[in-house]
This record gives sequence, structure tokens and C-alpha cells, in this order.
Amino acid sequence: MQKLIVTGANGSGKSHFAARLSKARPEVPLMSFDSIKLTTNWVQKPRAEIDAALAGVLAQPAWILEGGPSLLKQALPVADGLVWLDPPEALRAWRLIKRPWGSMGRTREELPDGNVDWPWQQYRFAFRSLRKGAKFRGKISEAFDAAEGLEKWRCRKEVDRSAVLEVWSSL
Repeated sequence: MQKLIVTGANGSGKSHFAARLSKARPEVPLMSFDSIKLTTNWVQKPRAEIDAALAGVLAQPAWILEGGPSLLKQALPVADGLVWLDPPEALRAWRLIKRPWGSMGRTREELPDGNVDWPWQQYRFAFRSLRKGAKFRGKISEAFDAAEGLEKWRCRKEVDRSAVLEVWSSL
């Protein structure tokens, strides 16, 4: 297994878990979909530009790609594995509430420079994300169920993540 997708709704822990997977196998490059799709000040690139950049990543022989459900259509056909992080909504909400305070006034590691976390911006985003939680979950569930020919994990709890990490580390 050389090509792994880590997906989930906002606040599910994608970046954190993908970093843990990357530490376990540092020879496999880690790529954040946010770093592909964002410019600065939280502005998204045009879709054609995003698709072209994502295609470049997907053409590589190995990768860990973390991001939301919008990357699945393009990435699933070439992936070897799919990890769906699906924690309880209360945990997602807590993570989204505390996120901007941990990186206030600076850009998080997984983002391109110039995408600074400020509580008021992040909270507006968090509330919108929590309202759309069922929609995100539905899109991911549909893609997860339809995906064939690859390893799949749906992680609701830390024990599920530990099992994925154990398999990934043993490869």
C-alpha cells in the first residue's frame, strides 16, 4: 500500500492523523488537499487549477493525501487505501471550537502561507461545517461504500485509528 487517502468532515482530525501516518512511514510523502486548493487569505484556486495540481500529486508512485470529500472522485480510482475519520459530532465541535486558539495569528503547518487562523473567521467556518456535517458524511459514505479494490477503514474511535496505524506501519 503506497497511496492512502485520509478523509472526513472538518474537525475530524485528518491533518493530525495523516501526520501520524507520515511519521510511521516517512518515505511516503504527505500532501494536504488544502495546500493544493488554497492561495492566501482562504481564497480557493479555480477548479481547473485544483484538478491539475491534484492530478500531479496522484501521478506520484506514493502518497498520503488528506482532505475533505471533494478530492475523492479524482483520488479514489488510483488509491490503495481509504481512511474515513468519522468521530462523534460533539468531538468534531470541540475540535473546531479550540482549533483557532492553538494557531491564532499564524498559518497551520498543513496550509499554504498566508492562511492565518483567527477565531472569528474559524468560528464562522466551524458553524457552517457543523451544519453541513450530515451532507459531508453522506458524500463520504457514498464514496466509501462504492469504492472497490482498496483497503478501507471507517474510524469512529481512537482504537480504530490505532488499528489503521498498525497496519500502515507494518507495510
